[in-house]
Amino acid sequence: MKNNSILLITIAFLAGIISGCGAKISAPSKGMSSEEYESLIRLDPQNTMKANFSAVKGMDGYFLIDNQGESTISVVDYNKGETIKKIKLSDPPGTSFKPAGNHHIFVIPGGRYAWSSQRYEKDVMWTIDLTTHEVVDTFRLSMGGKTIKAPLHIGFAYKSPLAVTGNILDKKNGYLTFLRTDTRRPSHIVELSCAGARDAMFTFDDSKVFTTCQQEPKGVSIVDVKQKKEIKWFSIEGGRAGGMTPDGKYFMVGASKAVVLIDTATNEIAKTIKVPGGGGNFTCLPDGSKCYAGLRKDNSVGVIDMASLELIKVIKTGKNGNRLYLNPANTRYGIFTNESGKSETVSVIDTQNDVKVIDLETGLKPHNVAFNPEGTRAIISTPKEPVATLVDTSSSDPTKWEIITTDIDSGIENNGVRWVPSPSAIIAAMKGFESKDDQIMQIAASE
Repeated sequence: MKNNSILLITIAFLAGIISGCGAKISAPSKGMSSEEYESLIRLDPQNTMKANFSAVKGMDGYFLIDNQGESTISVVDYNKGETIKKIKLSDPPGTSFKPAGNHHIFVIPGGRYAWSSQRYEKDVMWTIDLTTHEVVDTFRLSMGGKTIKAPLHIGFAYKSPLAVTGNILDKKNGYLTFLRTDTRRPSHIVELSCAGARDAMFTFDDSKVFTTCQQEPKGVSIVDVKQKKEIKWFSIEGGRAGGMTPDGKYFMVGASKAVVLIDTATNEIAKTIKVPGGGGNFTCLPDGSKCYAGLRKDNSVGVIDMASLELIKVIKTGKNGNRLYLNPANTRYGIFTNESGKSETVSVIDTQNDVKVIDLETGLKPHNVAFNPEGTRAIISTPKEPVATLVDTSSSDPTKWEIITTDIDSGIENNGVRWVPSPSAIIAAMKGFESKDDQIMQIAASE
């Protein structure tokens, strides 16, 4: 464990909250650069395209798995290859929402807490204390007469204590719910022109949020964060998934037989790139040279050259290609999930030569992947079975990656997966800072 790295998490958290709240609390003299802070907690490409494990490399940790069909979160020891605990999720007082529908796990900047998001037609989210592996808060997002359905994905601001989520299953309304990462509660709702907000992401200066809308009319909405209102909306045929490029220049949208690039500075469509089968979820190389789009209907992944803004290759994979997950220790290689309900494989992709290297056998319907920071282990959720797959990815030769087990006891409809620091690592980082955390919460509550 690297206590210095862990300490930086706490320092970055304090600095981020202080700048966002305007509080006069002295921060430690040492800290992260702004670039390190921006990428600190973005370990999951579903959170942002600026995925980066460097700040947490060397820490002790576990994998967490959301089991949306049984209202639990599994804590997995990836050295032993087994589930060591199941966190039980509760309903808000006076409600009964079983099963919970907990879908994805997002670590809140600072590293102590995580949110579990919602997949079913409910407005509930959960806050998990990562020092105890217990639920410490269950709250609802509906407010002001606006009912939220399925806050699926969460996007985090870069310089302010804000996050945002949508309402993917609402077929009539489009809402973005803004949350505060300091109070860990919802703040306000912005109404959109499209329905079923899905992938909401901040621009890197926190001034705007771009989101896709999955329901009809499908498209993209742009929200001014300071004004708390929508400033533009595009109708995009077949629009579904969205992602920000690593330089923040473009918001990428998976559309019907196309990938649409929206210029985040001008709020205009910069390029429409034709792709077979339609564009899906996105992952970009850290240097921004290429981005990879899952092409579900074509059973492939499309390679987009970001210099020319052209599709340069289509790599055939398995059925219903979903998303590429890069190994953080060697981003030349990544695991691409073949998400068909009958699929039992993932494809390992070589991003230097843009070829499929090998298929690995998994449980049924591989969906999400998470690596540990060292890139030596990967866990794969398989929601069609109550088990998860663990892979040894320690070799620099991906043909030697081996399945450790396809039978980790996870849970019913296991879905979102995430690496998190261990409780002991977080507690070590918090030593001497507990009082400052209390002060921050008091300031936030009095605003």
